[in-house]
Amino acid sequence: MYQPELVVPRRLWKRLLGELRERGGGVRESGAFLLGSLDSEVRRVLTYVLYDDLDPKALSQGFVHLGSQCFTELWKLCEARRCTVVADIHTHPFGSRQSPSDRTNPMIALKGHIAIIAPRYAAPPVRVSELGVYRYLGKHRWVSVNERLAGSGLEFVEGS
Repeated sequence: MYQPELVVPRRLWKRLLGELRERGGGVRESGAFLLGSLDSEVRRVLTYVLYDDLDPKALSQGFVHLGSQCFTELWKLCEARRCTVVADIHTHPFGSRQSPSDRTNPMIALKGHIAIIAPRYAAPPVRVSELGVYRYLGKHRWVSVNERLAGSGLEFVEGS
């Protein structure tokens, strides 16, 4: 039976991409943690927190760099909202392939974590087929799950 990898409210997704574009200004990477729930294998996104809201210096180098204190803030936020990090997303200037830095520095180093890369600093249109979507296997190993997601593993639902 079909089961999506990630379920995202359509309006939330559009708002997120808009904020990523705005924060990056078309000249630098930006990103966010996607927060929600994990029921068996389905990750349901309920909200997000932008990297530079957690760490104001996160985007100051042209690429994403988060200080360790931001993770303390992230876990406090998750506890207060009774949710968990279900994925992360960041932008790249051109394509959506993982950089060597992306591969060796996962935002959440837990097996099964999903990392998404949006091309062109999330300039519209951002098609699901253009996203880089990767599942962390541990020990700095990843597997691309683009084909599954492009084949409807990323499900958009009505709602905020």
